[in-house]
Amino acid sequence: MATAAETASEWDIEKIDVPAYLERIGYTGPIEPTVETLSALQRAHILAIPFENLDIILGRGIQLELESIQDKLVTRGRGGYCHEHNLLFAAVLERLGFSLTRLLCRVRLGNAPGQVQARSHSVLIVDVDGQRYLSDAGYGCLGPLEPVPLIDGAVCKQDGWEYRIQQEGPITALQMLNNGTWVDSVAFDTTLFHPVDFTMANFTSSNYPRSPLVVALFTQTVMEGEDGIVRKALFGKNIQDFTTNGIANQHALSPAELVVELRDTMGIRLTEEDIKQIEERG
Repeated sequence: MATAAETASEWDIEKIDVPAYLERIGYTGPIEPTVETLSALQRAHILAIPFENLDIILGRGIQLELESIQDKLVTRGRGGYCHEHNLLFAAVLERLGFSLTRLLCRVRLGNAPGQVQARSHSVLIVDVDGQRYLSDAGYGCLGPLEPVPLIDGAVCKQDGWEYRIQQEGPITALQMLNNGTWVDSVAFDTTLFHPVDFTMANFTSSNYPRSPLVVALFTQTVMEGEDGIVRKALFGKNIQDFTTNGIANQHALSPAELVVELRDTMGIRLTEEDIKQIEERG
């Protein structure tokens, strides 16, 4: 996999404040570039920073410059969507000495047979000790909490959830076990991408009228519960839990309840202006 073009100057990784990021995700463990560090960082990131599209829904747009992402997700305590998460996570990893490649990929979850989506999602391929891992800090509550080894057919068990890699010629697919059935999550190849490619993917995802991120409020979080990991999602005005057996505890929210769930359950730091606009939307 080619990585020669992925230089510090191209991705602006020198602009990331690593100590501030580690404080944001509550991580105090080792930072040497090992698979154990990668796993711990990805888990801490996902548990600390939610997936959310508030800026899209409120008409503010999404900026992918690293300083803007850092200000939003680290300094202001907000969440973000896939490109924001993974570009931030990639910069931190590279600053810590990891070797990685940023990829754009196609979401397959929920697709009809044969349906092909645009490259609207992003993932990272991280090389550690001669092994490649799929690392994704920005898929939301259904994604792996830790990296998945890129080994065809190998099942990776995480907190009661199971994932595996399926090779389809030059295409690699990540699958998840849902209600006893393996379903495709994302698919990608080894095309080399540059910041401008992410800019175009971001523009489409945050502006195309039929993009799921444009259609409705879409927030997700993963948290530690009394009985293990809890995965929650909010679509429009409905909140629900995701389990390995499907959706549970689904119910609708009033505008006031929506604000409470965004702030207290999803962990999104809201300003008074945020709350006003959310309530005005109904």
